[in-house]
Amino acid sequence: MPAPLSALHLRRQDAIERYLAGDPIETICQEMGCAKSWLYKWKNRYEASKPTWLQERSRRPRSTPTQTPEALERAIVHWRDSVSPAASRSVSAQVIREHLGRHHGESLPSLRTIYHILKRHPRR
Repeated sequence: MPAPLSALHLRRQDAIERYLAGDPIETICQEMGCAKSWLYKWKNRYEASKPTWLQERSRRPRSTPTQTPEALERAIVHWRDSVSPAASRSVSAQVIREHLGRHHGESLPSLRTIYHILKRHPRR
């Protein structure tokens, strides 16, 4: 037995049924309190005739080509931990960037990127 439709699914379905019945788009949007772009989005998905047209889609990109490589991220965290193993001492992103420039030579991440990497990998 399929799961019951959520309120959002029912709203989308109702809007499309009204559109298919011939109600003007302006009227549907006014009465439902929605934007025309919202209705057109669901109308276009419905017309694509996929069985999953009613479901929301992720807006997350499928790839992140500018993401810092995992090996470089591990090197940053490893170097931080080896230079200042005590949690009380910290190494700045600037110092880490200078070290990477001397030893890795590849394109360097920005200071902000290094800072975010260190925040993602707190000391244990």
